[in-house]
Amino acid sequence: MSYFKVIVAKITNFSSFHLSNQNSSYNYKKVALLFVLGFFINLTNSNLAFSQTNSTDQISYLKGSFNQLQEEGKNKNKPYFVFVYANKNKFDSVTFANKYVQTYIKKRYLAQKLQAPSLYADYVVKKYEVKSFPQILVFTPEGKLVDRITSYLTPKQMIARLQLHERKHGSPEDRISAFAKAANPELSMKLQTEGEIQEIYQFSIRPYGVEEKTIGIQLGVFENYQNLVNNVSELELNWHDNILVTFVEIDKKMYYRLLLGPFYSYQHADRYNKNLKEKMGLRGILVSLEDFDPITEDNKDRYLIENIETPVESEDPNKR
Repeated sequence: MSYFKVIVAKITNFSSFHLSNQNSSYNYKKVALLFVLGFFINLTNSNLAFSQTNSTDQISYLKGSFNQLQEEGKNKNKPYFVFVYANKNKFDSVTFANKYVQTYIKKRYLAQKLQAPSLYADYVVKKYEVKSFPQILVFTPEGKLVDRITSYLTPKQMIARLQLHERKHGSPEDRISAFAKAANPELSMKLQTEGEIQEIYQFSIRPYGVEEKTIGIQLGVFENYQNLVNNVSELELNWHDNILVTFVEIDKKMYYRLLLGPFYSYQHADRYNKNLKEKMGLRGILVSLEDFDPITEDNKDRYLIENIETPVESEDPNKR
């Protein structure tokens, strides 16, 4: 029963008592005082409840150790992620404060938030070699690490990234056995004795979640994987860190599409493409990253900056 209802009940009781009591003035003053006091107590509690339900931290982070999170993931057959941070960050203030991100995570993921340095955070940092903060580690229900988010993502980008893994399964042992099988000692010996080393490259590969109305600059399509790697290496040497690669299989033969992106408006992509031509002599083709259709004068209007809706708040990404 609320304070307001309690006070109303007290008023009724005091009113009945007043009919047979001569000290009516004193009783009315007492009732009025109790009513005012109860009203403000009730109002204070209501405001407190409202502020709690509208908190920016609506994600139900699991308390306890990382091992407890793993057990919860297995028991509920649900993927999970660990958010490791050290200081204030935009993930907290922007991405995880977004109502669509909160709704999506509640529905699809378990989550844990660990501040470093701390006992629980230090365990995760050491076990998974976390080198920078903030960082988000994404796991299958069985505990296989499938993604490592090391740079800031907008709310829409975060949902797209997590959607890539929400239906994945596999245990940590799967990764080890797959590598052991792929190692192929016999073939390795053959390469060592008969092959000639061409070059050694350092790779950093992660999946990219495609967003609506995003543009890529296609620089080439390759049949030969070595040619692809050579071109990627050259781009990186020229300070391009926005390299995208897609694999396309046709008649059991693999082809590789090399792009730069993503770009969020036609104007930005077109200006970048012109700079590539002037400075590096590259002739790129603007394509949609959703279906790789070329962007021409006939269809470029939907990609113009004035026709692009504000990300995230323009639609609910959870409606799938």
